[in-house]
Amino acid sequence: MTTAAGLARAVAAGLVEVVAAGEERPVVALELAEPGTPVVAGDLVIGIGVRDVAEAAALAEAGPTAAGLLLRRPLAHAPEVATACAAHGVALLALADGAGWSPVVGLLRTALEQAAATGPGDGPVDDVYGDLFEMADTISAVVAAPVTIEDATSRVLAYSSGQHDVDEARTSTIVGRQVPRAVREHFRALGVFRRLARSDDPFFVPAGQDDVKPRYVVPVRAGGEWLGSVWAVVDAPVAEAQERELRAAARLIALHLLRLRAHSELHRQVQLDRVRRLLEGGTGSEGAGDDGRLPDGVATGPWRVVALTGPAGRLDASARCELWTASVRRHGWRRPVLADLDGVVHAVVGEGTGPGTWSWLVDVVVREHRGDPAVGAAAGGPVPTVAGWSRSRAQAAELAVLPDRARPVATAEESWTEVVLARAVRGLGSSTAAPVGSPLLDLVAHERANGGHLVDTLEAVIDYWGEPQRAARVLDVHPNTVRYRTARLAEVCPIDLEDPSQRLAARLLIAQVRASER
Repeated sequence: MTTAAGLARAVAAGLVEVVAAGEERPVVALELAEPGTPVVAGDLVIGIGVRDVAEAAALAEAGPTAAGLLLRRPLAHAPEVATACAAHGVALLALADGAGWSPVVGLLRTALEQAAATGPGDGPVDDVYGDLFEMADTISAVVAAPVTIEDATSRVLAYSSGQHDVDEARTSTIVGRQVPRAVREHFRALGVFRRLARSDDPFFVPAGQDDVKPRYVVPVRAGGEWLGSVWAVVDAPVAEAQERELRAAARLIALHLLRLRAHSELHRQVQLDRVRRLLEGGTGSEGAGDDGRLPDGVATGPWRVVALTGPAGRLDASARCELWTASVRRHGWRRPVLADLDGVVHAVVGEGTGPGTWSWLVDVVVREHRGDPAVGAAAGGPVPTVAGWSRSRAQAAELAVLPDRARPVATAEESWTEVVLARAVRGLGSSTAAPVGSPLLDLVAHERANGGHLVDTLEAVIDYWGEPQRAARVLDVHPNTVRYRTARLAEVCPIDLEDPSQRLAARLLIAQVRASER
């Protein structure tokens, strides 16, 4: 876990000042905010578009669960802003006078990504990001032009320190650490990404609309796999000697990207294993690791464990877990707590509001269900301790496989009757139990052979005992028809419907019949 104050201390001295440390809340993501920007729990809110004290105070009030708020020094030291942050426990940071947003945001993102990739307390690791920034500066000196280093998803990993003579596309890329959609579409239309994916050769991209300047692009590959690219803002293709140096630099960058991926994959696997151990019933300290930490992204309790079904298709649990992870991230859950276990995809959610909570997940599942009926969620009951995760998981798993579960979402506390009936029906069908001898089963066999509606009528009469009008509406017949069929039942199937035990036994046998017909 890294906090807003921890990130401030991780960047160059003097750039970011901790005005008030606030509560120790983990930073999940950076949010470049203007007045009115929605703020979610775990954001370090960066007030780039904030112009005065009133807007700064309003931003603090709008994000009471944020991890921190970074403002320019005069705004951060305003009493109204400090009061608003203190009221909600939000850390308050100040940007040094004269410092630019772009480099500071880049340094904060680097510190956050490194913390996420390694985790505090995991031991010393190579400063891969620092090496990439040094490589960007080196390449910038070779070609005498601004440079960015990106991964294969157009996420900016590092950039050169020179910010002169750049276009709006580069500025937006650095501030957002992601190439803007419009710029990506421009380069995609020119076939840039297709060429990057297929070739090792550097190439020149001409200027585009909206003052997008030309670039010289160098693919970064290892073992035939495309890992990323280097982009230099130049006016013309580089000289042959410079190109040789760029190719050599790309080979070094490939090693850094492989190391970065190894760190990230190791950390992701450690987190996944922690979640699995807790779901299987490991104790808090065991499941959280030797240092007692919970897996990343886990909010404060109480929690629910949710069994996620879908999407449609012949996919194993691991693939479905990856798809669900991508889906919930797309809807705003930035560090989802998901794991596949025993062929089921599980999510651990909180009981509050916002991304990563049960109420939020319900909305996501309902929306996804409209496009894919196979999508659904079954939630175990809320538990106040990590030790209860296994119990909530067992409830969710049992609920997820209920026959004929028509609703896309369900909770254990709302569906207890269906669970009890399902258990009873499973018991009736146990391979170790002798077959039940009942006149009802004889009636079922007769109707399967000859047709009829007496079993349906008996089911409705029991379900709406003493209410023939409602039973008739369910069967879509006249109440007199229900009375006639009930009298006929007494003749052909000697069941005493006045006896509540016989009514219960008959209803369970009907449920068993229905289950066998599916």
